[in-house]
Amino acid sequence: MSCFLRYCTVAMKVCGKNYVCLYHIGNYGKSVARILRTRDELEQHLTQSEVGSCSAYYKGNTMKSAFQPIVSASGALFGYEALLRIYCQDGLLLQTEPFFSTGFMPSSDRINLDRLARVIHLRNFARFVSDGALFLNMTPIAALDAGSQQYGYNSLISRVKELGLSNDRIYFEILEHTCANDRLLVSSLQDMQDYGFRIAIDDYGVDASSESRVRKVNPDIIKVDRSLLTDYMDGKPEELQAVISLAHELNAKVLTEGIESQNDFNTVRELGVDYMQGYYIGRPVLVSELPCLFEPII
Repeated sequence: MSCFLRYCTVAMKVCGKNYVCLYHIGNYGKSVARILRTRDELEQHLTQSEVGSCSAYYKGNTMKSAFQPIVSASGALFGYEALLRIYCQDGLLLQTEPFFSTGFMPSSDRINLDRLARVIHLRNFARFVSDGALFLNMTPIAALDAGSQQYGYNSLISRVKELGLSNDRIYFEILEHTCANDRLLVSSLQDMQDYGFRIAIDDYGVDASSESRVRKVNPDIIKVDRSLLTDYMDGKPEELQAVISLAHELNAKVLTEGIESQNDFNTVRELGVDYMQGYYIGRPVLVSELPCLFEPII
């Protein structure tokens, strides 16, 4: 269990037999990494399995793709959200959120993790899924860095084209982290939209995903946090109804997260929500375990 000794300097809690939440980033705080900008630099961290799935290695950890289905109000498949799964050298699954939001991690490492995740998700989606939309998480700091480097946009566009995908099928989900410069963030996201990519605001209703940011970004999709659905079903409908009205005002679609039951599904469909995601629809699974055919939700 050398992984425990190497990483658990500040605090740790075990959440299950093979799942560990780490609140210290170990190797990531020791030195400032160079940002991976060129294809050759990224390729040095990538590997491909015998079945063709792509993984990344970064500072002793393995990064893999998992995909969770998203459906339209009709229950038909709309696309998948790509989710990162990070494993330490002992094979234990680590909680990914601290890797992207902790103050202990240098910004260069967060940007590199974001870029490597995007590369493996795009390749795995093109290789194993290809149909429907692809939702890719992006931290605000990575969006700012992409906006400051024209090469980053050109590299992304060429990579998408080489994989046989189209820009308008790719949604970049801006995570709910705070941003030091919202003005530059909005400018960067507008540039991405100008190139044909779609923008989604993630986890609306919590942390930094506020109405103010939504109005500035003018996203294609607003992803609503489950807490607003819970409040609605508990007799406090104002916030969920407000975000649906906001989306209509901005000509954006609404995607409700955390759909965990038939009742959840029926409730948001009656509200006129456009898309849904959650365990009732389907759990995230590693790309190697994806079913060959998605069964529509009835």
